[in-house]
This record gives sequence, C-alpha cells and structure tokens, in this order.
Amino acid sequence: MKSMTTLSRRSLMAGTGALFGLAGLGISSRAALAQGTALRAAITGYGVLNTLDPARASLVPEFYVIWAIYNGLLKFDDQMQIVPDLAESYELRDNGSIEVRLREGVTFHDGSPLTSEDVKFSLERLLDEELASPNASKVAVVDHVEVIDELNLVIHATGPFAPLLTFLTNARTGTQILSKSAYEQLGPDGYSRNPVGTGPYKLTSWDTGTGLKLEAFEDYFEGAPALKTVEVPLIVEEASGVTALLGGQIHMTSTIPTSDVPDLMNNGNVQVLRQPGLNVRFISINLQKPPFDDVHFRRAVSMAFQREAMVQTVLFGEGAPLHGFFPPLLGDYYTPGENSVTSFDPEAAKAELARSRYAADEHPVEVITWGGGWWKRYAEIFVAQVNQVLGTRFTVGVTDSNAAFARQTTGDFVAGVWGWLGFIDPDEYVGDILHTDGWRNMGKYSNPEVDALLEQARAELDPQKRAALYHEVEAKAIEDMPVIPCFTSNIHNLLAANVQGFTQKPYANFGDQFMKVSIG
Repeated sequence: MKSMTTLSRRSLMAGTGALFGLAGLGISSRAALAQGTALRAAITGYGVLNTLDPARASLVPEFYVIWAIYNGLLKFDDQMQIVPDLAESYELRDNGSIEVRLREGVTFHDGSPLTSEDVKFSLERLLDEELASPNASKVAVVDHVEVIDELNLVIHATGPFAPLLTFLTNARTGTQILSKSAYEQLGPDGYSRNPVGTGPYKLTSWDTGTGLKLEAFEDYFEGAPALKTVEVPLIVEEASGVTALLGGQIHMTSTIPTSDVPDLMNNGNVQVLRQPGLNVRFISINLQKPPFDDVHFRRAVSMAFQREAMVQTVLFGEGAPLHGFFPPLLGDYYTPGENSVTSFDPEAAKAELARSRYAADEHPVEVITWGGGWWKRYAEIFVAQVNQVLGTRFTVGVTDSNAAFARQTTGDFVAGVWGWLGFIDPDEYVGDILHTDGWRNMGKYSNPEVDALLEQARAELDPQKRAALYHEVEAKAIEDMPVIPCFTSNIHNLLAANVQGFTQKPYANFGDQFMKVSIG
C-alpha cells in the first residue's frame, strides 16, 4: 500500500483553520491521541450546530450528535433491520396503533427513570403547532399516546401509516425520547443547549462554532461505554478534516472530499469507509418567483446540464446521476433509466425555453451555495452549463451553510444547490418535499393530485402497492419539475488505522457508533 505524501495547497491552507478549532478543544498533538481514553470525531463540512433538541433539529450534523445522546423507541441494527431500543417489545395493530413495553431500569443522564410519560411527552410535543417542529410530519398520524402504566403505553394512530416504525427509530427522525422533567425545568431554549437523553454519552460542554465534548454515561442501560470522552470538533472544510487526521489530531471524520478518495484508499495509515448513500442532491427552485414560476423554463433548465458530467467533475465519480426523486438504494421505489425531462438535450432544452413566457436572460438568477468545497463546485458547474446552453444569466452566490438553509426555509431565494441526507423511508424523499404542506417544500410546489397520491401511499402497508403509488407520484411530479434532480452521492468516513468498531450505515450514521468504537 502506498502512502499519500502530498495534499493540495488548498487542503493544507484550509487545514490551518482546523488546527485552531482543534486547539480550542484541547487537541494539540499526536501524543494526545495516544492516551486511548478520548475519541476525537470531527464533523466536517459544517461550522455550526443550532440545537440538540431532536424536535427542533433539521440539519444532519445536529443528528450526528443527537444519535449519541439519545435513544429512540426503536433503532436500525447493522443490517438495517428495525429492532427494539428503549422499547423492550412492541406490537403493531391493524388500525395503525402500536403497543409498546419499555425496558426496565433505563435512566436519563440526570438520574431520573424513563417512564411512559416521557415517551408521551416526547412524541406529542412534536405535534405542538407552536413549536413548529420540522419533524412533525413523522408523527402526523399520531392522535395521542395513552399511558397504561410506567412501562406500558399505546401510540394511537388515526389510521395505518406505513413509515411509522421507521420514524420511531433513532435515525434522522426527531422522535428520540427526552426527559419531560428536564425539558420543563430548562425551557425550550435552555434545553436545546443542555439536552438530557438516555444515550451512551452526555453533553458536558459546547462551544458554538468550534465543537463540543461528550462524556460517557456510566449508567447506560447497555453498559458503560469503553471510551470515556468524545470530543467533536466542527471543521468547516472537508479537506481540513483530512489534514487534521493525517496530522494525527483527530481519529475520524464524518465525511471526506470525493477528490481525495482514490489517494486515501491507497494510504495504509487510514481507513476509508465508502458505500452508496441514502441521499438525493438537487437544484432547489422557488416556484413563486420568476423565472421558475414557469414550468417550461424549469424543464428547459433541467435539460440544459449533463448529470453524468456533474458526477465526474463534482464527485470525481463517487456517485450516480439521478433522473427522479429516489436514490437507487431504495430498491423497488427507485426508477432506473433516464427521463426525457431530466436528460441532457440542448436542442430540446432550447425548444422548451421557447415555450416559456420568459426570455433566457430576462431574469438574472443567483444560485446559492456555501463553502469552498464540492457544494460550491456543484453550483459553478450547473451555472456554467445552463448559461452556455440557454444563454441565461445565472450566477453563483456563496455564503455559509446556515445562511443558505435559512434563505431557503424563508423563501429568500430563487435557486440553490441542495439535497437531503440520511432519509430511509421513500415518503421522506417526496412527502415533505412535494406535498403542499410538506415542511421541506421550500419552493412551494402544490399539486392536488400529487397530494392525494402521497396520502394514499402513506396509508398503504403492502410494499408492492406502495411502490406503485410512489412511482405514480414521481411520474406526475417530474413533469412539473418542482425541484431539479441531479445526482446521488456515496457516503464516506475517514478513520485512523487504529480505530476499530465503527459500522457505517447508508444513512450516514455517526454518533450512534461512538459506544462501539475502540482505539488500538
């Protein structure tokens, strides 16, 4: 195996910023890593976490930490099968309701026992309109939670809801169980910074913009974690994370630049974990603002860039083109092959533009992105191709990830590169994004036929019938082009050679593995 002896100047310079962040957590030398009692697991590509309250969390780096602090009623095992977590057992009724018996002897980080009241509070709070949780749709079918006794409860549903078991797992769901008493004592804002869960690690410090520190919860119901401390620095540039790991300052990263994957895979000093991911990357467009309020303009843009070339130049081959709304890992829900309105066809794109009520250059469009890595390159390549083919006046607007997210959620955008990572159920890819009332429907798409099909699919428990309904949703919606699908990307973790026990899952898990990790 050959070592990677050089990195780009950009990577090295970006790494300088990472060192300051690491120093802020007391991480200053390779010798520190040899102590063996602390894991340094860097979240790369993001510079801020807004909350550690599951109900309010919306960004994947927030869940990276939430997974270590909390448990769900259920979880995915290493084979991606749903198994009990805080639940000792559960039974799904024909009407969609679920009977749950909790494990005995589970305690929260503050020493209080887990009871059915905590579960009732955690799930019903998601439905509070005043809270406006981005994860409310996960439990929209829940009518109420009935407490039978301290360990037994019934989650009453308004009807069958196919994704409900998935949405009760400790994944990117927001249904993780928190301490009712701690929340009521601290209040919404205080709790978001001082979470109290049942997970293997508890939060001990949090420096906004730099990172946080976790300590082992000795009374964890599955046994005390072997590693007593986990330090989680935030490193804005993915390349800086590589620099820090190669320099011996961290043990692992949440992702790596796709351009570095080939060299890193030939480096015997590191481990690269990679596999196809549960994610979609697309161009988010505002259907309430010109020129994207015109369906012909949207279709023209979709046909004016080459997805295959984008995979090679943006991802360096670490992904696959997307011609619909579902990634290939979703199996029967995925539609293979190309689609005429999502395939590169310059002549068809120009013909479609001629049907639009807007001239190509009538409305300048800023395509928002962030950072200096692949998200920025993604926007640049999209803008260059569309301008060249159609003669549009698209430009790239670079900001930070938090600002880009805020602009999209408030409607203060015309277009932007976007995508969702870590979704497991097919409804997460279309329900929240395409339904009129979907929380992630940032472009304000509305089609009553699509809404009706989505609602029917959510209630369909037969997998084959459900897949057929989602195919119908996709076929109808893609003609409207509410978002412009681009590609799906592989997921990656970078580990030092002496790190063992981390199991990568296709939803880009991270903190849920800290308890299993050891350092040789």
